[in-house]
Amino acid sequence: MSSPAKRLYIFTGKGGVGKTSLAMAMTKHLEHQGLKPKYNSFYQDPERSLWKELSLPVLDIELFSSAETYIARKLKSTTIASWIMKTHFFKSIFQMVPGLGHMILLGNIIDELEKDPELIIVLDSPASGHALTMFESSSNFKKIFRAGLIVKDIERMHNFLASPGFLKTIIVTLATELAMNEAKDLKVELDHNSTGPDLNVGIIVNDSFLKYLKNNQIDEADLPDFLAKKISLEKEIIGTTPALPHVDENTQPEIIKKLTPFMSEFV
Repeated sequence: MSSPAKRLYIFTGKGGVGKTSLAMAMTKHLEHQGLKPKYNSFYQDPERSLWKELSLPVLDIELFSSAETYIARKLKSTTIASWIMKTHFFKSIFQMVPGLGHMILLGNIIDELEKDPELIIVLDSPASGHALTMFESSSNFKKIFRAGLIVKDIERMHNFLASPGFLKTIIVTLATELAMNEAKDLKVELDHNSTGPDLNVGIIVNDSFLKYLKNNQIDEADLPDFLAKKISLEKEIIGTTPALPHVDENTQPEIIKKLTPFMSEFV
């Protein structure tokens, strides 16, 4: 492996750019290296049939089960925690304050990492805003509560995130001007997050048409004008940004399998 593996990888970016496929490919790559990774779908519906087909190692905790685990740990009672989670009041709090769920889920993930020093978690954040909210919410709640058990938990989370070489955040984007500008704006926001720890943010470009031409030995001079313009724009956009190969497969499992070897570049 070109560099030591981190303990937590977070894949984020706009919808439809391939975050889930890349997060799963990273998990499989780390597993092939003899490490102990687990994929977590974070704030979205789990794709258990796909996990099974890929034999993907998974940390299968969701938002409400994560909150229930946290409350049970604090109250030392799974029964009371289960009752609290079923109340309309608590469900309303989660709907009104979405950052609370993000923070609790991140806290449970860090608990898992603390319990097992060999564990690596690959977090599939479903949208750009979720990743940003996840980090900002912890600092916001710390300012609100100022002291107490929640603040102590937040400080522990921040200290763990700040460990050298612990975290890597990967923003996935497509090779269009709008998508790249949005990815750069998100990187700026994450780089200046208020949690303190360095989120180690990088950008990778998915679905590179340039790689498709190279793989299929197609001469750019033979392209029609509209494709030639696309190539010219893509060259300008990508620049020095790492780009993934174009994968010609019809199913998501096959795409993930083809992408897995290329993830070594982003470890």
